[in-house]
Amino acid sequence: MSQLSMSAPTPGAEPIADLSKAPLPTARTLRVRRNVALQFFRFLSFNSRIMRMVVKGHK
Repeated sequence: MSQLSMSAPTPGAEPIADLSKAPLPTARTLRVRRNVALQFFRFLSFNSRIMRMVVKGHK
Protein backbone atom coordinates (compact mmCIF):
# COMPACT_ATOMS: atom_id res chain seq x y z
CA MET A 1 0.00 0.00 0.00
CA SER A 2 1.33 3.44 -0.82
CA GLN A 3 2.28 5.84 1.93
CA LEU A 4 1.03 9.42 2.00
CA SER A 5 3.55 11.92 3.22
CA MET A 6 2.84 15.29 4.73
CA SER A 7 5.45 17.85 3.85
CA ALA A 8 5.90 21.24 5.42
CA PRO A 9 4.55 24.12 3.32
CA THR A 10 7.17 25.93 1.34
CA PRO A 11 7.85 29.51 2.38
CA GLY A 12 5.88 32.01 0.32
CA ALA A 13 3.46 29.40 -1.01
CA GLU A 14 -0.16 30.49 -1.30
CA PRO A 15 -2.72 28.43 0.64
CA ILE A 16 -5.06 26.30 -1.45
CA ALA A 17 -8.17 27.31 0.51
CA ASP A 18 -8.52 29.49 3.57
CA LEU A 19 -11.14 27.83 5.75
CA SER A 20 -10.34 29.75 8.91
CA LYS A 21 -13.50 31.87 8.58
CA ALA A 22 -15.83 28.98 7.63
CA PRO A 23 -18.84 28.61 9.93
CA LEU A 24 -18.73 25.71 12.39
CA PRO A 25 -21.77 23.45 12.79
CA THR A 26 -23.90 24.02 15.88
CA ALA A 27 -24.41 21.36 18.55
CA ARG A 28 -27.91 20.68 17.15
CA THR A 29 -26.53 20.20 13.64
CA LEU A 30 -23.92 17.75 14.87
CA ARG A 31 -26.53 15.82 16.86
CA VAL A 32 -28.77 15.55 13.78
CA ARG A 33 -25.85 14.38 11.63
CA ARG A 34 -25.03 11.61 14.14
CA ASN A 35 -28.65 10.44 14.50
CA VAL A 36 -28.72 6.92 13.02
CA ALA A 37 -32.52 6.80 12.72
CA LEU A 38 -32.59 10.05 10.74
CA GLN A 39 -29.73 8.90 8.53
CA PHE A 40 -31.58 5.64 7.82
CA PHE A 41 -34.74 7.58 6.90
CA ARG A 42 -32.75 9.86 4.59
CA PHE A 43 -31.07 6.80 3.05
CA LEU A 44 -34.46 5.21 2.29
CA SER A 45 -35.82 8.50 0.96
CA PHE A 46 -32.85 9.02 -1.36
CA ASN A 47 -32.93 5.45 -2.62
CA SER A 48 -36.66 5.63 -3.34
CA ARG A 49 -36.15 8.82 -5.38
CA ILE A 50 -33.37 7.16 -7.38
CA MET A 51 -35.47 4.03 -7.94
CA ARG A 52 -38.41 6.16 -9.18
CA MET A 53 -36.09 7.78 -11.74
CA VAL A 54 -34.79 4.38 -12.85
CA VAL A 55 -38.31 2.95 -13.19
CA LYS A 56 -39.51 5.99 -15.14
CA GLY A 57 -36.53 5.64 -17.46
CA HIS A 58 -37.39 2.04 -18.29
CA LYS A 59 -40.98 2.72 -19.38
